[in-house]
Amino acid sequence: MSDDAAALLARRPRGPRPPRRSAPPLTVLFTGHTGRRLALGRELYCSVPAFRTAYDVVREALDPWLRMPLAAVVFAPEGGVDSGLIRRAEFAQPALFAFQVAVYRLWQSWGLRADAVAGQGAGELSAAHVAGVLSLPDAARLVAALGRLVPPRPAPGAARAAEGEFLKAARESATAPRSVHLVCTATGRAIGPGPDERRLRPERLLLQAHQVIRTADAVRTLEAAGFTRPHPCGPDPEDTLPGCELRAARAVLLHIEGRTAGRHR
Repeated sequence: MSDDAAALLARRPRGPRPPRRSAPPLTVLFTGHTGRRLALGRELYCSVPAFRTAYDVVREALDPWLRMPLAAVVFAPEGGVDSGLIRRAEFAQPALFAFQVAVYRLWQSWGLRADAVAGQGAGELSAAHVAGVLSLPDAARLVAALGRLVPPRPAPGAARAAEGEFLKAARESATAPRSVHLVCTATGRAIGPGPDERRLRPERLLLQAHQVIRTADAVRTLEAAGFTRPHPCGPDPEDTLPGCELRAARAVLLHIEGRTAGRHR
């Protein structure tokens, strides 16, 4: 990463942001592509304190539900005995959740204020958490249960038992009023307790978890509902070169600064 990018990422907000005026609505889409890249989040974790703080909070909530600490898998040395575990859903899903939530908290520390959030597949759990609908402990338990829905060598009856575990975790999760709009990527309708909103039912979460991930379809649904140009939150499957996380973070920071400047002209 260049010195300019390092200086940009090290920048801290100077006091409270002015109130929003006429900026276009911003929707964040938590993508459902699993974080199966080795060391997902390491670049940001080592370089950006705000990301590291947020990531540590999330992984501490996840670890009690995993058979080994998430950091031991995600940050395993390349070629080491644990490095291949990230390709298993039981760790890929929690790794994706930790990365997405920590990235979103980093964006918030830079001044990003989303008008709506949405998630596809497993990303809906990330969206529901940052929207305030699911607490971190409940979301972490659900994410871990989600990862066990697809065991590497399923034994007879294992899938049914894993689904029962997920549904039990979902039914025991408490939902709270959302702090930002939470939107369904299948219908474009709001998710919540209101009369015209879809409920976050356990069976619906299970169905969403099993859906094939088609980002383009999710974007079209959101745009048709008025949530134009949703900004993705998740690893870029097309960019796996060194520095990709820092380049993406720098681009988002420039975008946030551009929105802030545009709304006060």
